Amino acid sequence: MRYLFASLALMGLVVGCAQTSTEPTSETSASTTANTHCPIMGGEVTADGGHTEWNGSTIGFCCPECQPKWEALSDEEKAEKLAAADHADADAHDHDHGGHEHS
Repeated sequence: MRYLFASLALMGLVVGCAQTSTEPTSETSASTTANTHCPIMGGEVTADGGHTEWNGSTIGFCCPECQPKWEALSDEEKAEKLAAADHADADAHDHDHGGHEHS
C-alpha cells in the first residue's frame, strides 16, 4: 500500500511537470521586459508586440513588425537602440519642477 501511494505521488509530479510549458506567452509586457519602450519604433512595449531574449534579458516590442528589424541589427546597434529607448522613457517621466525646465 505504501508503494502505491508513493507511485501515485510520483506520477502526479511527472504529469504536472510535463504540462508546464517553457514557450513564451503573449502575456509578456513591459512589466516582464528589460525595456518599457520599443527599441525600434519607440512606442510602449505591448503584450502582443512580441519579445526576444538578448544578452540575458527579455526585450519587448510595440508591434510584431519590430522584432525582425531588431534581429537584423548587430549587437552594437541593439545596445545603442535599447539605450536610446531607455533614455526616451526617462525623458517621458520628467517631473514638473514648478513650471520651469532644466537646461
